[in-house]
Amino acid sequence: MKPYTDRVTLSDGATIRVRIERGITGDAVFHELNSNNWRGGGRIYWSGEGLYLMFGNELLRMQNSRFESAGTVAEAAEKALAFFVECAENCIRHAREEGIPVSQCYGD
Repeated sequence: MKPYTDRVTLSDGATIRVRIERGITGDAVFHELNSNNWRGGGRIYWSGEGLYLMFGNELLRMQNSRFESAGTVAEAAEKALAFFVECAENCIRHAREEGIPVSQCYGD
């Protein structure tokens, strides 16, 4: 399996993909790589089936049925990518509505 998903181009021209970090027990962490946010993006943990948002050392089980589970690392990586794309598009939409640069949505 590749260490990255394919890139997706967002509505503002930025790109996003996921870096896949495999664990020794078969688990994985998916790291958001968003060209709008060079400081680093979100992380999602997968272990066997469930997907969890990572906040520091805390895990929060995904609550949306589209993203809460996956049977394989490849499926989990694609769900993580879809989640990050949806979040990024929401940031882009918010920035446009407010008339601010997208970078401000990421703390710039």
